[in-house]
Amino acid sequence: MKNCGIFSINNLIALFVIISASFSGCNNHKTVDYSWDIIEDEDVEYEELSESFGQNYIAVPYTEMYGNTIMLPVKINGVGLDMIFDTGASSTCITVAEAQYLYDKGLLSEDDILDVQAYQTADGNISVGLRVVLMEIVIGENICVNNVEALVVEDQQAPLLLGQSVLRNFKEVSVDRENNVVKFYN
Repeated sequence: MKNCGIFSINNLIALFVIISASFSGCNNHKTVDYSWDIIEDEDVEYEELSESFGQNYIAVPYTEMYGNTIMLPVKINGVGLDMIFDTGASSTCITVAEAQYLYDKGLLSEDDILDVQAYQTADGNISVGLRVVLMEIVIGENICVNNVEALVVEDQQAPLLLGQSVLRNFKEVSVDRENNVVKFYN
């Protein structure tokens, strides 16, 4: 993803400050309706886990980066990205650059902005991010999660994380390292 320019990033950071000031001391939050769908595709096989459980799953191939880091192909509001599969992240995270790109393309609007939220990074630091609703996240090619709350983080070097704000929509999610797939159970 290209850096969208310092002017655009500064505008978004200024928006953080404005929204933070306007939301301090009030609980004026939008309600987000989470849902997910299987995108119909005749070529996708829905494997049965076992007859006794009768659970179906969709297997999404992943690539391994940086040791054991699992990268999944996703599309956010139609834009393709690779994101880190992170069961320990409470939220799905994108950077200001991705948010600005989505905004510039008309795929993220001011109506999608919820508020400013403090969050703790893996190293224990506290930062502030812009909480937004991403209308659609497609995992692989066949799983669509709608209306996902995500954090826009200022750090351009921050990894893109597919966290619990997406993963909690599934009955179960597991990693099959033998076949290099993540299984999403419905």
